Amino acid sequence: MLLGLLLLAPKAWATQAVFAGGSFWVMESLFADRPGIERIEAGWMQSGSQHQRRQVVRVDYDDNLIGYGDLLTLYWAAVDAFDKEGQFCDRGAEFSPALYVQSSLQQKWAQQSRAKLELESGREIGVRILPVGAFALGLPRHQQYAKRSPLLYAAYRRACGYPAGEGLKPDELAGVLPPAIVR
Repeated sequence: MLLGLLLLAPKAWATQAVFAGGSFWVMESLFADRPGIERIEAGWMQSGSQHQRRQVVRVDYDDNLIGYGDLLTLYWAAVDAFDKEGQFCDRGAEFSPALYVQSSLQQKWAQQSRAKLELESGREIGVRILPVGAFALGLPRHQQYAKRSPLLYAAYRRACGYPAGEGLKPDELAGVLPPAIVR
């Protein structure tokens, strides 16, 4: 019995992060096919008493292969951190950027990375840091959209003005955040 639990341990103890950065298709594509990413689910996060819903991705990852700081580095490089009203052509509360934190450590890293970007830019960051709320999984047609419909996805992304985040590599972005944040 104990041996069975130990064999399941790496999957059972995977770490999770939730990101809102405009379209969940774009966020899903940003984190897809990276070493250490075990699963990405597109959906909506319900948060606050106003019942605000945002498009999000829920990312399960192996912290031994990719850290929360690496994921934050990718996120900050792919979003317009100053636009709190949406992202690129996707406008409104559903598309507004947010980091949903699940632990005090995620809260600390998210706050520290946001504060660093604010200090460096001299501008207010529009990305909110919120506690995780109720997650509603998106319909099957929303999952892995970029892989299932690459031409339509590429046309949408280009027309909407999203940057080409798929080419971002945490190692190349290491200077974006302090070393203590990246791992």
